[in-house]
Amino acid sequence: EGHSRAVYCLAFHPDGSLAASAGLDAIGRVWDCRTGRSVHTLEGHIKQVLALDFSPNGYHLVSGSDDHTCKVWDLRSRKCLYTLPAHRSLISSCGYERCSGGAYLVTGGYDCLIKIWSSRDFSLLKTLAGHEGKVMAVDSSPAPGKHQLASVSYDRTIKLWSPDSNLSEDAPEEADVDMQL
Repeated sequence: EGHSRAVYCLAFHPDGSLAASAGLDAIGRVWDCRTGRSVHTLEGHIKQVLALDFSPNGYHLVSGSDDHTCKVWDLRSRKCLYTLPAHRSLISSCGYERCSGGAYLVTGGYDCLIKIWSSRDFSLLKTLAGHEGKVMAVDSSPAPGKHQLASVSYDRTIKLWSPDSNLSEDAPEEADVDMQL
């Protein structure tokens, strides 16, 4: 019922009733936290899955993989809703941007880029370039109205980004704060 290889990532559903796991077997699983049983299997990635996140409303789950794609899963229909050809290399981080209520998806990858996507039509809105090494993690501020992202990289920096309010332009943007680790 569980994974056949090492588990690499975990995420909780917003209401805490479910958890999702994924890993080196290229499969995601959704677990019922009350019973401990797997209630749904996410099959579709062709390489290891390294990142997961539930949408704030709990209806969707996003997964990022070494196959360079990000998949959006509809938990109600139990199907893959969309596949983003997100990066030119491994996706190390993916998640819903919290301050917007999940209006945006954010991905980070080994191609040194962070990308912001519309979670409505899955179009690419903005690419953030500035890291000189693999992006290992990206997170968004949960503060309402504060559109701020943080990223960490193999280049030993933490970068804070405040993408401008016009997210319809796919123009590179510089980090607001650059901290050397």
